[in-house]
Amino acid sequence: MNLFQALPALRRHPLLRDKAVALVGASTIVHDDEAYYFEIGKEKYWQFRTDGGTTIGVGGIGGTIERGESLLACLRREVEEELGVRVRLELPRQTYLIHEWQIVGTLTLPASRKRLPPLMAILIPPRLGGPGMPDHLSIVAFRTFLQGAPAPHDLFGLLRVESHALGEFFARDEWPLAEAQAIPGLSVTLNGQFPPHSTLRPVLTGRAFQLLVRESDWQPDL
Repeated sequence: MNLFQALPALRRHPLLRDKAVALVGASTIVHDDEAYYFEIGKEKYWQFRTDGGTTIGVGGIGGTIERGESLLACLRREVEEELGVRVRLELPRQTYLIHEWQIVGTLTLPASRKRLPPLMAILIPPRLGGPGMPDHLSIVAFRTFLQGAPAPHDLFGLLRVESHALGEFFARDEWPLAEAQAIPGLSVTLNGQFPPHSTLRPVLTGRAFQLLVRESDWQPDL
């Protein structure tokens, strides 16, 4: 899918003019009245370090857009598959553009019933180079409110971070598991067991959200 077919107003940003951007994924930062919830990455995505430890990603809820699927249809499908609940899309004050893991701009995008502005548009490098490849791949991330109690259905696990603990958890680029679990307001629900010497690290949508948490003008708005 072309990013500008889904969100044409994004093209007005100087970084995106005359660029080819493929929209490959939809994700969401989900929350309820008390906390935010993040995916604990599946085993196939773990990184096994030379010191014998394992680095495990912490990301948003979401996945790859299937052929013929709309952006919002993908988002709703992924949430129901992964959490077993539905969510309510929320209108952000502004959309953050993430490039090379920096916030490079903000936009105020028009909202409609078919096109709700995302919280973040995340640009990542193409997996391969060569003719015909887009300039960027993109993941669009929304902010949503849970309509039910989430559980890690099609996930290895679910990380719950209460609002007051967001700043502490995202202040570091990675956490040894034991130290992370000692943070007040943080808990995990698993469909398995962590390997010994595990480390949690924000990735993709989780890493982009980390940038927002570290921004002094962004507030979680629970």
